[in-house]
Amino acid sequence: MNNINELGKVYESDVLVIGGGFAGLVTAIKAIQEGPDLDVLIVEKGFTGFSGQSTKAGNGIVAHLPDQDVMESTEWMVKNQTPYLNDQELLYDYLSTNTDSVQWLRDYAGAQVSENPDGSMKMWRHPESKLAGIGIELRTIEKLRKTALGLGVRMVDQVNIFEVLTNNGTACGAVGFDMNEGEFHIFHAKAVAMATHGCQFKKLGREFMGYGTGIGAAFRAGAHIRNIEFSTQIEIVFKGTNVPVYGGYNLIFNQEGTNISKIYAPDAPEISVPLLKGMVKEVREGRGPLYVDLRVPDDTLISIGWEGMQIGDGRLMPDKIEWEEYVAEKANKHSTLEYGLTPEITIDTRLQAEPVKTNHQFKTDVEGLWAPGKISYQGSAYFGWHRGDGVGNAVQTGIRAGKDMAEFAMKAPLLDIDYDQVVKYKEKIYAPLNRPTNHKPNDIFDWIERYGFGTDKLIVKSEASIKEVLDDVKEMKKIIPELTADDPHTLAKCHEAADSVLSLEMIFRAALERKESRGVFYPHYREEYPEQDDKNWLKWINFKMGEDGEPEMYLEDVPLWKYPFRPEGYEIPEGHVDEWNEKK
Repeated sequence: MNNINELGKVYESDVLVIGGGFAGLVTAIKAIQEGPDLDVLIVEKGFTGFSGQSTKAGNGIVAHLPDQDVMESTEWMVKNQTPYLNDQELLYDYLSTNTDSVQWLRDYAGAQVSENPDGSMKMWRHPESKLAGIGIELRTIEKLRKTALGLGVRMVDQVNIFEVLTNNGTACGAVGFDMNEGEFHIFHAKAVAMATHGCQFKKLGREFMGYGTGIGAAFRAGAHIRNIEFSTQIEIVFKGTNVPVYGGYNLIFNQEGTNISKIYAPDAPEISVPLLKGMVKEVREGRGPLYVDLRVPDDTLISIGWEGMQIGDGRLMPDKIEWEEYVAEKANKHSTLEYGLTPEITIDTRLQAEPVKTNHQFKTDVEGLWAPGKISYQGSAYFGWHRGDGVGNAVQTGIRAGKDMAEFAMKAPLLDIDYDQVVKYKEKIYAPLNRPTNHKPNDIFDWIERYGFGTDKLIVKSEASIKEVLDDVKEMKKIIPELTADDPHTLAKCHEAADSVLSLEMIFRAALERKESRGVFYPHYREEYPEQDDKNWLKWINFKMGEDGEPEMYLEDVPLWKYPFRPEGYEIPEGHVDEWNEKK
């Protein structure tokens, strides 16, 4: 009889949450609130409550104004973010409850938010959209950690997960290794959540983001991928920094004193590809460097607290202001840059894949596997991204997933672990330690980094530039089996590199397939097809793992026949009826 304990250190729980950031903590807390007798375990590659994107939060959380009609807000999002590719039912539910999510943070984590004198939440309205924001303290995630521990959530830190275990297609655990000693760890559970963020691509993302291993593990377990072509995030930043010019995208000027925002993107609700194309054009034609004019703030800048905002009265809470002042002090001490009120700006581009396909409870296509948090932002298709929505997304998705997981775990049996599957994954995970080759993970990361030095691959894609990346992917895939490591950290990077290439391939295969342009901030833009094509491309591009282990693409009609908002001229496909109007 094979003994699983001989293969590594074994943990058993009812609910397993992979990732101890904001979404992971909310998921765990909600699960144990719904099922107080459940054994809930978080495994985190860093330190639970001190890792992930949300440690850098504090700029506010998206909310919905009490006097704002939810259907009107839904319509605005559908028409202005990633037009008509939304799951409108989920988006409506999301907007209906996102202020409740903030209240949940106050009630169960003791989070401090901006308040009116009567103790109610104080909101600031964003003039470009139908949503509002609420100030939230930077240390909220630390409070979530304390709440989770107080409820009995167990935590295993500094263990990196790379594969999901399955039993006849149902998730039943996960495997990985300790980041200090490299010891193999086996997790056995009834319900599994992959709350690992998405894939930010080393050197093209930010240091606190995920690098695709959660996507890869979920995909290999049977999870589907959706909307991954919308993975380019565009940003305008202060030159010489990675700091976004929040709210300043309407105030971009050239050296002739012309506001080029009004020329290239006068009606855009956010940073858009036409504005970035215009910025490149201005510089190429000799009217650079470009700058943002902050001397006379517009409504957008004022709304996010550029002038006259009291501490705790709007976007920035005391601990966030304290942090900003500390950073400014250090920057002024060590930097030779002088910004003033007309600082030079430039373009910053990132690849940020968040594509795991889910239902409205953020459950994947795999029984027993959920994907709360940013790992499923694109894949869930609510597509309601708005500045400040990182924390909002974490809370909303965590609450939904945690509740659903608890209900599942209270009824489901603890399935047996497949011994042979664990052996196979263990051999795969440690394989780079035994290779007599010279390739290192940075060979992959450095290659991908080059895409960030132009606009032809990450902003304005053409068939030629896409195929160039896909040719690179073929070469990278030849290198991956030769990546080598001699310590746990480099070993982890080998798997991050492999899963980054997996996401990269799906991003550009989907970009090649989608012959149109659509979306802002997370745009898909094709040089040969610069217009939005609602006749042919009201479709979701999906991937699943094929029989050969490679991504297999399939298309899915966006079910607009079920939704209230449709583009002009939309015709219901044959075989469907107008479900929305029939419901009315």
